[in-house]
Amino acid sequence: MPKNQDDYKKYIQTGVIGLLTLTLGLTGYAYYDIKLELEIAKERLQESELQLDDAGMRFESLIEERNYIYDNLLSEQSKNELFENQIKDIAGTIGRLDKLSKTDEELLQKYSKVYFLNEHYIPDGLTKIPPDYLYEKSREMQIHTKVYPYFQDMLADAKKDGFNLLVISAFRSFGDQVALKNSYTVTYGSGANQFSADQGYSEHQLGTAIDFTNDKLGADFTNFAETQSYKWLQENAYKYGFVLSYPEGNSYYQFEPWHWRFVGKSLALRLHEEGERFYDLPQSKIDSYLINIFD
Repeated sequence: MPKNQDDYKKYIQTGVIGLLTLTLGLTGYAYYDIKLELEIAKERLQESELQLDDAGMRFESLIEERNYIYDNLLSEQSKNELFENQIKDIAGTIGRLDKLSKTDEELLQKYSKVYFLNEHYIPDGLTKIPPDYLYEKSREMQIHTKVYPYFQDMLADAKKDGFNLLVISAFRSFGDQVALKNSYTVTYGSGANQFSADQGYSEHQLGTAIDFTNDKLGADFTNFAETQSYKWLQENAYKYGFVLSYPEGNSYYQFEPWHWRFVGKSLALRLHEEGERFYDLPQSKIDSYLINIFD
């Protein structure tokens, strides 16, 4: 213990200095420790930033690689689709050519004084027309087999509407046409050329042409144009693929309201909607409908 006041002061000063020294030492140590931790944290942060940069670069690389793969995939898909479409087009073309090769090319030819059918031509198939559809019940008549369903539907629908259409002439062979034309020539002379085709030029030889009458007119069907049956055919025949071959003002024969020819629904619809005539169309346009004639 200090013996006097001066010693006491020195004692106090010494204690304060020691305390300050200890405090400064502890503070310095703590500062150093904190500084060290800050340096370590800074290094770790830098390492993390480097890792993030590296991860970012790798991520960008992965994105670029993904985009490259995706672009290639789209390119290959596009090539595959193009190839598939080409295959389909080729298959479709082959199918159409095969279908066309199996379709009688004579069916849409313009025969009346234009093209010629030889004496050996007979349709691919002929079907007997039931007596109920005939004016002369006992007479055997035939129609092209593939046309028959359209013909049958048309007459059935006409009957539902109250019109009993009857067939007075259908398929005629080359020889039948010779006999018919000779008989007309004997009766009418050269005037027969106005309403009767020479053999080989008749649409009837195709098996796709029908001459109609009704119960009231019977065999004398020259006034068929004045009947409601004719009006019904004008308004509806195209729905079943039939057209009027020789309308008023045609360049081939006199007006024949009773003579209707099957040309297929597509062509018949086109002629009806456009107000065109079969024989006024170029043969090249007509031929384009041949493949769908029985669709």
